[in-house]
Amino acid sequence: MSLTKMLGKLAIAYVAAKGVQSFSRNGGMDGVRRKLAENKGSGGGLGGLLDAVGLGGGAGGNMTGTPGGDAGASGAGGIGGMLGGLAGVTGGAAGAQKMKGLLDTTKPVNDEEEAGLVIRAMVMAAKADGEIDETERRALWEVLGDADPSDRAFLDHALSAPVDVEALARDVPGGMEVEVYAGALMAIQPDNRPEAEFLDRLAKRLGISETDVNEIHTAQGKTPLYTV
Repeated sequence: MSLTKMLGKLAIAYVAAKGVQSFSRNGGMDGVRRKLAENKGSGGGLGGLLDAVGLGGGAGGNMTGTPGGDAGASGAGGIGGMLGGLAGVTGGAAGAQKMKGLLDTTKPVNDEEEAGLVIRAMVMAAKADGEIDETERRALWEVLGDADPSDRAFLDHALSAPVDVEALARDVPGGMEVEVYAGALMAIQPDNRPEAEFLDRLAKRLGISETDVNEIHTAQGKTPLYTV
């Protein structure tokens, strides 16, 4: 396993847990676990994971969120493509296209470095309104399945580490700010003050404008963070 594949499973698990219609049609969280287990050992990277749960072009869904859309149009082979594809699930076709436009400004970095940063952002967001308890940890590991020991250690460290927006932002290379913020937002439904404050701090530390922050929220089908 790799951090990139772990990120794909984590992202799918977080979105599935929100009861999104596409996942409900696939049997809910139990269905997601089953399909990911069936996908064990197969190739295809992030695109293969999305296909397994009905979000890739090969499974009747597609990365852009449009019927018959071109999976490659939003980078099906990478993390940006995954974020665009999942935005299509939560925010519809318009959301997918909007997210693609925002992600077009990102600059590619090493896949494992990129995945590690987005995983840290997702975990911090999930912890923003309190610690992730043992039950939630067990649920995550159930979805992740046969994680490599080094990947398991990476996630365990992220789960145990404090929420430190400044440290995360310092590690984000220029051009990857939108991706990290989008990953953090994907992990939560920002409906309480601690989560909103976390997102505000993260956006400010990453230097993302209020207008772009609201665009990311809209793309994911979530309430804008700012009144502008």
